Order: sequence, then structure tokens, then C-alpha cells
Amino acid sequence: MRRITKTHPPRRLTEWRDENSKVNHAYGDLQGTEAFHDLKSKLLQEQGWLCAYTGRLIDAGSSHVEHIKPQCKCAEWEDVEYRNVVACFPADGGDLSHGYGAPVKANWWDRQRFVSPLSVDCERRFRFVWSGHIRPNPDGQEDATETIKVLGLDEKTLRQLRKSRIDGFFGFGSRTQNRPLSINEARVALANIESHDSNGRLQEFCFVLKQLLPKYIAQTEG
Repeated sequence: MRRITKTHPPRRLTEWRDENSKVNHAYGDLQGTEAFHDLKSKLLQEQGWLCAYTGRLIDAGSSHVEHIKPQCKCAEWEDVEYRNVVACFPADGGDLSHGYGAPVKANWWDRQRFVSPLSVDCERRFRFVWSGHIRPNPDGQEDATETIKVLGLDEKTLRQLRKSRIDGFFGFGSRTQNRPLSINEARVALANIESHDSNGRLQEFCFVLKQLLPKYIAQTEG
């Protein structure tokens, strides 16, 4: 999970809220409006086009607007509060077929036990290994353990996606066409691992690679 730093809501969302301040409007009324379009675009840009929970690359067509605190638990206006929404895979927030992410979290909510991508320390709360597995950090840490379970972050399909990305990036395995990274290439990669491309996108699972690169450099030097 990569930390998301919230900035300010899009202007049209603020205007929509102001215009409807005396009416009990909710998220359903926002959908389909220009304000909603701007909201989703802003979330994607803010997150570097990565799913807030899984780190998969997403775009407007493969993501939905996810409520960190579920809609059914929200107080008035809370379901259109900018700090309560992120962009997540898949397009249909109720699609359980993938077995992980926002859909499997569904309406579960426990503020004290959920590691939010908005948390300052969320990145250090999880540990990734070469096999693609995710572990709580430190081992047994209850909040991180619960979050992994609730979001299905160690589910096989997602783990295999991470493993494939790791192998391709480092040049591991018989299926990759790449040679292993040199130590100099690894150092350059580490310095730039959170750089956005010309379209504002981050590398898929960049936070995983960020953890593993120092280990690779140390092993290669050794």
C-alpha cells in the first residue's frame, strides 16, 4: 500500500456541495455530474493512477470511486467528503470475481483496525518478499494483519501479479527477457522509483519495488 497525500478537492465538487448545502443530497446524486467526473480524474492523478488498496495500475475505465469508510456507515455529507474517497480497482466496486481489494472489503469498517492508505505510516506497516507475499510489519501486528485479511492483499491472484512485476523488474526467472539489474541500474531505479512518467503515472507496485531494491543492492554488493 502506498501512502496517498490528499490535497484539495476539485473546484466543481466544492461548488456542488455549496449549491446543495441546504438539501440532504448524497453520493448517488453526485454520480453522473461534471463534479463527479472531475472527482474521479483528480483521484487518479493524485494516486499516480494506482489503485489505493492494491497498487495495480488503473484508469478511468478499470476503477471506481471507493469510500474508505463505507457509504452505509457514513453520516450526512460524509459519503461525498473528499478525504473519504479514493480510486480503486475494479470498475465495478461490487465485483467479487477477482477475490481481493475494495469489493471484498465491502461494508466492513473498524477505524481502529484498518490501515488506511491515507495514514502517514501505512507504507511501513507492510512488508513484501520476493515471492510476492505481503506480511504485517512487524510480524503479528494486529492492524496490518487485519487489513491484509479484509482486503485480500495476500490472495493468490494478486500475489502472482506482484511476483510477475518483481521478476520482470529485476530480470528474474526463465520467463523474463531481461537480464538481471546491475547494481548501478538498481541504484538509479531506487532514486527514481517514485517518479511519475510523462502522463503522471507511477510504476505499478512501485512501493513493493521500493522495499525490495535496497535488499537487492545489498545482496548484489555482498
